[in-house]
Amino acid sequence: MNIIMFDRQSIFIHGMKISLEQRIPGVIIQDVSQADELWKKLEACPDAVLMLDGDYDGEFCRWLLQKTTQQFPRVRTLIVVSDCSKKWLQEMVQYHVLAVVPRDADAEKFVLALNSVAMGMLFLPGALLTPPPVEYRDINALSARQREILTMLAAGESNKEISRALNISTGTVKAHLESLYRRLDVKNRTQAAMLLFQP
Repeated sequence: MNIIMFDRQSIFIHGMKISLEQRIPGVIIQDVSQADELWKKLEACPDAVLMLDGDYDGEFCRWLLQKTTQQFPRVRTLIVVSDCSKKWLQEMVQYHVLAVVPRDADAEKFVLALNSVAMGMLFLPGALLTPPPVEYRDINALSARQREILTMLAAGESNKEISRALNISTGTVKAHLESLYRRLDVKNRTQAAMLLFQP
């Protein structure tokens, strides 16, 4: 996984590099502090995950994300913020922001968020998730893997059983479940399973 960190706090960058390198095998982390520098790095690695300091001014973040997604439409972004209640964060999803993580979150939460983002899944605080429209709850809107996991979940299989059957880690199963819960606007396994049996 390639990560480009655009952050003002050098101590945060240093600590994050150490933490992520210990937890994500083969991770490559580069840091930048200027927009031009960011775009050069993305030219060299257009599939990188962008970790953006969301404590910059909201207008600057909006401008940076807008320009970045115009030039690099495949970029996926994780925003790191001190305050997840900032109003402008809600509109950031249109700029390929898939995750918002509090700056003081533990390393495991960052790893889970980065793995989710790398797979193209959302990892957002509940406050930022507006209820999806009813048609969005359609099971056909799920990926093939999510439908497969939902079917196994409805059959009563545990995360461990699902991970063994699909030959994926339990962490990946958990990330898929969290994403499909958000997509279907449900709170737990039972509610998700019930949607499977609705006409």
